[in-house]
Amino acid sequence: MEYSPVRVMLVDDSVVVRGLLRNIIEKHDDLNIVAAAADGQTALRDYRTHRPDIVLMDVEMPHMDGLSALREILSHDPEARVIMCSSLTQSGAETTYQALHIGAVDCLAKPSSKSIDRGLSFEQELLLKLRTLGRNAGRRASAPARMPTAAPEPRVQKPGAEVALRRMPDHLPPNFPLALAIGASTGGPKALVEFLASVDKGMMLPIFITQHIPPGFSRFLAENIERKTGFPAHEAEEGMLISPGHVYIAPGQKHMGVHKGIPKRIALTDGPPVNFCKPSVDVMLDSLEQAYGGHLLTVILTGMGADGHLSSRRMVVDGAHNILIAQDEESSVVWGMPGAVAKDGICHAVLPLSRIGSIVNKLVRREAIGDHHAN
Repeated sequence: MEYSPVRVMLVDDSVVVRGLLRNIIEKHDDLNIVAAAADGQTALRDYRTHRPDIVLMDVEMPHMDGLSALREILSHDPEARVIMCSSLTQSGAETTYQALHIGAVDCLAKPSSKSIDRGLSFEQELLLKLRTLGRNAGRRASAPARMPTAAPEPRVQKPGAEVALRRMPDHLPPNFPLALAIGASTGGPKALVEFLASVDKGMMLPIFITQHIPPGFSRFLAENIERKTGFPAHEAEEGMLISPGHVYIAPGQKHMGVHKGIPKRIALTDGPPVNFCKPSVDVMLDSLEQAYGGHLLTVILTGMGADGHLSSRRMVVDGAHNILIAQDEESSVVWGMPGAVAKDGICHAVLPLSRIGSIVNKLVRREAIGDHHAN
């Protein structure tokens, strides 16, 4: 299948940064810069004129800052795909997290001025995000709007050429589940809040989250989850005591797991990236499977790539009682991570984001879940 080039708009008040981004992007025939702006006001005008697939926008700019420009662009086009670029400073991380909550689809940490001429990992990450999100922009723009109805509760995504579901276990152990694990990437910050807000606050399970996010962002994610959902949430720290009903979020550039032994405590490791990710969902799930073997409830939310796929397969195949749920394609910003497990036939349910909390609550309360079996 041939694709048209992804149409990109650059928004940054720095001539040096715009030049860096242009040099990276223009080397590739499948990417095309259609506009470049130095401030938010110009960006809004150029967006209306060019309707790019992706906007790559700085957070701090004169005349109209990145947050204000993001709000204006989304007001004009709710389907707009904006990637926010930020320095790895405290204020930059906080502002960029606000942008993700407002509706930016992803974020990208700028290389420092000392390394701006050659940041290979930055270049690779930039190209991956532009290509993945640019291709998905066309799919979502063409999707028909869903009108609210009084129809019965939606069922799982129907098994077909791409999705096949495993049957839920007929019997679960009395102490299932012992923990809830969540993996997410692109679109994850908003999806996590929506999902956890629908989960029973009396669920006395530890909740572990690996969200692909740059260093410094996980603290703001924890604060937002606690404020919006009512769950006590923490940026995970080495040796932190694990308590039921609390949320633990892997910090940027650290893998998160659980130490062996009792009482259970957080384990952070500084190993190499796995699936090009650090933190990695695969690393987290492999550790949790050892700590809570056969009694783990896992949810894979929106995100690019396939992090979490291999560990999920091992858990489902090797553990008779581990349960795996994935977000469906229509409600995902990018159906990479959830799509990888859904297409492999290892999921027990593939659901719209709005319905995942309901089945999690049923599983925890051990209520009937037959409607979510594969037929």
